[in-house]
Amino acid sequence: MAFKIKNGLQVLSFSLLLSIAVMAQADSTSVETKQLINQADQGDMTAQMQLLMMYGKGDGVEKNLGKAFEYGKKAALQGNPYAQYMLGMMLIRGTGVAQNEQDGVKWLTTAAEAGQVTAQTTLGGYYLSGQFVTQNDVLALKWTEAAVKQNDSLALNNLGWMYYKGQAVAQNNQKAVAYLERSVKQNNPRAMANLATLYSRGDGVVQSDEKSVELLQKAADLGMPEAKFNLAAAYYEGKGVKQDQDKAMQLIQQAADAGVPAAIQIIRESLQQQGDCQQVERMVNGRLMVAVECPL
Repeated sequence: MAFKIKNGLQVLSFSLLLSIAVMAQADSTSVETKQLINQADQGDMTAQMQLLMMYGKGDGVEKNLGKAFEYGKKAALQGNPYAQYMLGMMLIRGTGVAQNEQDGVKWLTTAAEAGQVTAQTTLGGYYLSGQFVTQNDVLALKWTEAAVKQNDSLALNNLGWMYYKGQAVAQNNQKAVAYLERSVKQNNPRAMANLATLYSRGDGVVQSDEKSVELLQKAADLGMPEAKFNLAAAYYEGKGVKQDQDKAMQLIQQAADAGVPAAIQIIRESLQQQGDCQQVERMVNGRLMVAVECPL
């Protein structure tokens, strides 16, 4: 049974963005909201940012992504870097506005040039993968390193994985370990799972299945489903931990419930003889997840 995480990069998904409150929330009364709208329409950037968050989350007002975009654009045009980042992501994803990836990338670039760290990390990931932009190693490295200079956890993980894979940089296991360890210190579960891979292989570190399991367990405890899947391999094979195939299958089921494709395939294959297996879709934290359910 072979397990591995296919992609070591991490980019903050837009489904999480509108849950981040960067301004004090307005009172939920209609009078207060009307006053806030009046201030925003008169050019008050703080009010515009508050309304962006309120309409994006449905906090104190009926959720309206179109209005969230409207007020976000007002703040972005006034030069607010976070609003520019949000506007870029909404355009790229078609959230509250017609999808326009080209304009979205322009706004992300404007935000990144202003020093907005999440925009820098996101652009670095896009340019490395070629998602929404033409793949460009130079720009991938430029923006990832810019975010690393701000000690961004996601960027540290990404740069570490780039050094490990030799993507956009010369392959260097020692540098990979150094950046991943910095990200791990910030409790980044993706970095924990990536560093676990290096320990399991002895790449840039003294090989240790026990250390690999320790890191995977920490990542799993933080809710990373891919880490649960990889941890299942350790339990299944008894590498770095006492062999426990029942525990392995429990972890695989949890990973499958969270939508990990390889875990879903294992569950499907292991239970196919029991019949009536169904593929089900459910929303988890704003993301569509696919799992397999079979009668026991």
